[in-house]
Amino acid sequence: MATGQGSVVRASASWLAGCFSVGVIVTAAPARGDGAHPGIGGHVGIATPLVTVTSDDTTTIGDQFTLLHPIGIGFQLTDKLAIDFETVLGNPIHPRGTTNLVIDPGVVYNTGAVVLGLRVAWKESAATNFGLIPLIHKGIFDLGGGANWFIEAAFPSFINATSDGAGNDKTTFEFNVVVHTGIGF
Repeated sequence: MATGQGSVVRASASWLAGCFSVGVIVTAAPARGDGAHPGIGGHVGIATPLVTVTSDDTTTIGDQFTLLHPIGIGFQLTDKLAIDFETVLGNPIHPRGTTNLVIDPGVVYNTGAVVLGLRVAWKESAATNFGLIPLIHKGIFDLGGGANWFIEAAFPSFINATSDGAGNDKTTFEFNVVVHTGIGF
């Protein structure tokens, strides 16, 4: 099989697995009227970085195609404010790379028209780093039972600190534009 075809097959399999997982979780989740606590919610989805700008380089989705799988659980603090605990599993599809994990809890505020949020983030198993992720989220279709399909734009920004072989410290900055869609419940 040619390399390009293998990438397409892997990407398709990843998309199908993600869609299947979302379907299983949404189907298994109790409806709000069935005794689920109204102050607890969650989300599952799929995302991809469109552009990444670092201190050293700029890449686009054409240079690096990565599928991200965000999973989160949230707790309502008020009618409009929630704290959200999210983890994101990243799978580099083309070119291949190492699967990674980002831990990114944050707060989200429902303005009525959109949801605005800010997360703090750490890339697991990576050089010293810290990130902030501003986001804007919009529900686009009510699925019933307290679930909706949403789209989100997130802007993960990280400071990364590394050392070279000679012990010289280097600090770099990274900014990403990420599109995320999924099911919120």
